[in-house]
Amino acid sequence: MPDRPDLLARLTLVPPLNDTLDDRSAVGTADAKLHASRIHPEKFRVPGTAASHLSRVHLLDRMDSPQNARLILVEAAAGFGKTTLLLQYRERCLARGRRVLWLTLDAADNELRRLSAHLHVALQGLGAPADSEKPTDFSPQALLDKLGRLDQPFAIFLDDFETLESAPALDFVRQLLTVLPSCGLLVIASRTTPDIALGRLRAHGQMRDITTDALRMSLAETTTFLRDKCSLSLEDAEIATLQQRTEGWITALYLSTLSLRGRTAPADFVASLSGANLELADYLAEDILGRQTDECRQFLLNSSVLGRFCAALCDAVTGRHDSQAMIDYLQRANLFIQPTDEQHRWFRYHPLFADFLRRALERHSPGQAKKLHAMAARWYLTENQPAAAIEHYLLAGDADNASRQIDRHLDALIDAGRLRWLLRWFEQIPDRVLDGYPRLILAHAWTLVLDHRYQDAMQWVERHRDTQEMGTIRCLLQVFTDQIDAAYATALAEIEQVSPQDVLQYGMLATTLAYCMVATGHFEQARGLLTRMVSQGAQNRSILVDSIAVCVECILDLILGRLESAVARLQAASEAQAQRLEGKWAGGRPSLDTLRAMARYEQDALVQARQLLSDIPAYALDSGGPDPLIVRHVLLARIAYQQGERAVWVQHLAELEQLGRRSGSLRILSAAWLERARIATLENRLDIAAQALHHAELAGSWERPDLVLHTCDTDTHFIARQRLRIASGEFATAATALQPAIAEALERQHHRRALKLRLLHALALDGLGRNKEALDTLTPALRLASDEGFRRTFIDEGPAVAKLLQRWAVAFKAQCKSLGIAPEFLTDLLQRSATQGTQGTQAEAAVDEEDTPLTTREFHVIRLLAAGNRNRAIAEQMHLSEHTVKTHLRNISAKLGAQSRTEVIAIARAKGLLD
Repeated sequence: MPDRPDLLARLTLVPPLNDTLDDRSAVGTADAKLHASRIHPEKFRVPGTAASHLSRVHLLDRMDSPQNARLILVEAAAGFGKTTLLLQYRERCLARGRRVLWLTLDAADNELRRLSAHLHVALQGLGAPADSEKPTDFSPQALLDKLGRLDQPFAIFLDDFETLESAPALDFVRQLLTVLPSCGLLVIASRTTPDIALGRLRAHGQMRDITTDALRMSLAETTTFLRDKCSLSLEDAEIATLQQRTEGWITALYLSTLSLRGRTAPADFVASLSGANLELADYLAEDILGRQTDECRQFLLNSSVLGRFCAALCDAVTGRHDSQAMIDYLQRANLFIQPTDEQHRWFRYHPLFADFLRRALERHSPGQAKKLHAMAARWYLTENQPAAAIEHYLLAGDADNASRQIDRHLDALIDAGRLRWLLRWFEQIPDRVLDGYPRLILAHAWTLVLDHRYQDAMQWVERHRDTQEMGTIRCLLQVFTDQIDAAYATALAEIEQVSPQDVLQYGMLATTLAYCMVATGHFEQARGLLTRMVSQGAQNRSILVDSIAVCVECILDLILGRLESAVARLQAASEAQAQRLEGKWAGGRPSLDTLRAMARYEQDALVQARQLLSDIPAYALDSGGPDPLIVRHVLLARIAYQQGERAVWVQHLAELEQLGRRSGSLRILSAAWLERARIATLENRLDIAAQALHHAELAGSWERPDLVLHTCDTDTHFIARQRLRIASGEFATAATALQPAIAEALERQHHRRALKLRLLHALALDGLGRNKEALDTLTPALRLASDEGFRRTFIDEGPAVAKLLQRWAVAFKAQCKSLGIAPEFLTDLLQRSATQGTQGTQAEAAVDEEDTPLTTREFHVIRLLAAGNRNRAIAEQMHLSEHTVKTHLRNISAKLGAQSRTEVIAIARAKGLLD
């Protein structure tokens, strides 16, 4: 197959997904960066307001509350007055002295450099300091830095936000919301729900929603609009009929006024709208279309198949030579046409009007739309815009030509990150057509994998088993679906057929085989395979293969309980990869960072773990299978719960469960339910814990004693069941089950799992009154933890383990050194166990009610304060507002009897609250 290794390399090292249909940034253009950074002044132009616009005072008042909001989201379908409401709120902001920035988004803003450049320019109007040293630095990070330094009230208005679809652009907006200072506000109008972490903002009370229902005009507003704004003399009953049929839909009401003007009997028109299931928009558009000339009407119908159009394209599709004159007429007549670029070369119709025209064309000329699409496709090819041509070929039903163009431009499309385009296109092409294009077969398989559609991908792979590349993808899919034994066998067979000189193919199979060896307990074979692969020389290996190899080594370290080794290895690999990738999210970096977060979490470095996980864009986890997804969502959920953010905890687990259902991964589903069961057990809500565990066990076919999957190594159904038994007082049953499990884990060298099992065994023994045995069981657990730095394994088991640790310290602290346990580690673990709550809404319970009744968050604030952080830095690290930080500081001062920040630190040190 031609260019096969290069194609596989492109598919596995894809840049961020970008779904914008703009060929200038995808294929056929050499100066994409120049285009991306070109400034379009019309995007800053505030739309005009008509005299008929009705002031929505009650909505404006809602947008003003609460005061600490970072985001106002106005979300509704087309025609509900979103832009008008934004304009009115903009005027209110200006009247109150708040500076404003207006930006109308379009599809080209999915190119992050372009979006950042426009925001950079607009930011100067908000008083941001000019870039004297780097006046052309339009990078997203530079923009975020500027925003963070603003200290005067300002608001950023983003209209048509639904046009932002690319993962990089949406991730950038999420970061913007994170760094937005307390004086800043983001106001968005969108037809769809934007994927910008709304759950967290809602949980913190930092956003306001204005939805479709809120935007609907009331009967009183409709009456005022029709009579006062539009000067129409209608009876109350007629207005009530219009209100009922339009359901307060502003555009429908406005279109009604166009048809009502000049009528001598408006009551007849209103009465004609009383039919059941009436499509009001179509009826009104028909009424307007019927008043046009035949020539204009035919132009509207033929050009309606074009999502966007220019005069030349319309000439090619309609066979005319005067399309520019017709477009000029449509603009003058205000026939639902609007420009999409500053030169007024490209246009589009209002979506509602375009939908009606397309349906009308199909009614009047069945099949004509496909012919028009085919002509549009040919025109786009002459303009070197193949992506748009492919779209039109598919709409024309011409799968052969579409496939031919996809195959011809596949490399450029992959390099531009257009994998979701490819997936959408492939699903519109019959299999018999795709079967004629070997490269498209491979690309289709990989796009299904990246979309987490593992079952669909496996079915596709099984239909095309005759290539080495499909063997590699089959092996990965078996790992991703936890068919480890099958993946082991597949990898062994496939690697014999691949030469080590085929660097990427061999490397992917070798690392996958090594992972299977680790999971099934063949540790030495895994080490040997990875060593042999490394000895072949690094000059030709891909970043992806190197990163996966490091990940497998670190997974083995974690299983063996070698936390310090894993941390050091991950840090070194991360630093080396950062230099090679230059900040890009590819080449296995997401897997490295999720493992780093996992290790940092175990060390109880929650701030660093949360930062690592939050920084990983969602799209970057697409190629890593279940494990990175489980780590990211479970750990972010645990950290949120630890900090008292129960709603955020719920949201992360709900998202994880949804990912499990979409991918068909039972282990992902199980991980979500196991975490729910763990928290319910610690909260002593045992009935709920039992129900959650039951759901987890229904999806538990992946678990068996001889298999170790690192993300679930210490979160298995067996462990959850013993934890629940102990909480339910079934100590003997738990102790009986745990003792052989510990022995088996030690025999298999699953030392991290053995550590968790020993803690539960100690609790069970303690519950039986066998106190000395309980404390003796803790000793080897503490020895391993002291050597390697394990902390969260203890802390996450809650107050029961914390109390047992305190009793162990009373009995054995003097013997720590002789027992191989560092006294300073024990002191640190005791302090962390005592000061960190583990019960969600009760996580801010007092540590010592008689002395220092400080909450977990207050302890966190003190530590950050002692490290020299100011209020803003503390707020950013804890994901709080500055106002909340100030409140915490006041409470801390009152509880400690301190008069200043310096005294807070001094008293905290004196009480042993700081190291």
